[in-house]
Amino acid sequence: MRISIIILLLASLFTASCGEPPMPPNDEEMIRHFATHEVAFCKVYEIIAESSEGSFHYPPLFPDGIIILDSTEQSNTSYESNDEQDIPVYGLLKPDQILLDSLLSEIGCGFVFVDRREWGTADSVYVSLVIPYYFNDIVDTGTSKCFVYDPGLRSCQNICITEHGDLNEIYRRTYNDTTLYKPIKEDWYIKLDHSR
Repeated sequence: MRISIIILLLASLFTASCGEPPMPPNDEEMIRHFATHEVAFCKVYEIIAESSEGSFHYPPLFPDGIIILDSTEQSNTSYESNDEQDIPVYGLLKPDQILLDSLLSEIGCGFVFVDRREWGTADSVYVSLVIPYYFNDIVDTGTSKCFVYDPGLRSCQNICITEHGDLNEIYRRTYNDTTLYKPIKEDWYIKLDHSR
């Protein structure tokens, strides 16, 4: 009897210390964050739309010899030749890379996924961005919340866009695999993705 009580107490302490994973920031927090840093978000899109090539992850996951300087190295580039300084990464020249690094730091996001492709006419280019803001992964379950720029999202089939209710509450009610979008402004959205 005494051993079973001790086991129950230890199990409850273990459960309390582990707890449930933290919830993603609510929609209002993310909308306020976007509003506070809207200029930086729009500048990220502008640089990528005007200067980049192809679909990619920035900064690169596997640089393969690409030199991406952090802020402490930016001031000391005397050891590099001009050719090394001007190597484009996905079409982005060094000044664009440095500015993107700074903007991503300002908005509190470490990276951006870029989907860039021909759209409609030969001169038209489709660019969408996914900028992860929150991610929690526990064994087989993962939840993420991202800022998304996508001019064609509303025309996609099988996409769930809602303007009412907090995305966290909606997914918590179903607690199944869920991908939801909520408009922020024009072609900017919040995306919640939960997989079990």
